[in-house]
Amino acid sequence: MHERTLLKVTIILLIFLIISAIGNVLFFIEYNSREVCSCNTTSDDTEEVEIVLKEMSYMDYSGVMLEGADLSDANAYKAVFQGTDLRNADLHGGIFSLADFTGADLTDADLVGAAFDYADLSGAVLIGADMRYADLRGADLSGADLTDALIEGTDLRWVTGNYTI
Repeated sequence: MHERTLLKVTIILLIFLIISAIGNVLFFIEYNSREVCSCNTTSDDTEEVEIVLKEMSYMDYSGVMLEGADLSDANAYKAVFQGTDLRNADLHGGIFSLADFTGADLTDADLVGAAFDYADLSGAVLIGADMRYADLRGADLSGADLTDALIEGTDLRWVTGNYTI
């Protein structure tokens, strides 16, 4: 009988801890990461929605239409933006270390001072992007198009791949 009571108490405590952990995560996302971004979510959807975007680490935004989005100072460590439309987006000052931008369109994007160290930018379109003072150390730029991109002061040490300037 004592074992059953102990098991019930243990299960109740475990459920309480899980609910508490979920509550803490939701609280952190809601109050510590609050920044509103107006952007289109898909190419077929022209309605603008508000998205809470600042803590974007480990998230997958593949194929999402974020044209003109304000992602300045975002933390997107190891986030995935494969094929994402980020034309005219503001990413200045953001942290995109180890992020995957394979095939992403960053035409005319503001990347001033952003950290893309060891990010995968292979096949990315960076035409006319403002990349001044960005950190691209160790980034993979294989097949990336940097035509007319502003790269003054950009850290290109250890960059890999052939890219077009």
